[in-house]
Amino acid sequence: MKLQAYVFCGCYEHGRVKRPPPDPEIVGVYTNGDVGCHHPTPAQYQAFLKWRYRACHHRDGLITGGLLGRHLPVEVMHKAMLPHRRKFPLFVRKVLGCKPKTRFSHLTVKQVKQLQTELVRMKEFHLSDRKRDNELRHYRGQVRQLARAAIKFQQPIAM
Repeated sequence: MKLQAYVFCGCYEHGRVKRPPPDPEIVGVYTNGDVGCHHPTPAQYQAFLKWRYRACHHRDGLITGGLLGRHLPVEVMHKAMLPHRRKFPLFVRKVLGCKPKTRFSHLTVKQVKQLQTELVRMKEFHLSDRKRDNELRHYRGQVRQLARAAIKFQQPIAM
């Protein structure tokens, strides 16, 4: 399984879009910060996607994000970090142990602030397996970038 994480801009909910969506009655904001449409017709959905692509200065409403990890599957990293879950609870449980596309698959701004503390502690932490340790460093860098954007824009991290 591949894990993806994003930070959305929040321009729609703060009224910073260039123009309103074509059918505003079907547009809503999800708990993960993404903007979506509810029960659209195919034509409405296409119009929504076209609007969303350039609704604000952020293409598709994205600040940053993408595929997490590099070489090792997330399950391997989760298993390697499981013994250290007390030291890094949010990183292990909510990032590596994420179940994508559920209502719990995002980190709130409050959780992101706690995660930043874990990421600082993780700087001095090393796994005994060199390959897994390199992958952990990569994850840490990606999550740190997501956390910075989430704090700056006061948006959750969606997974």
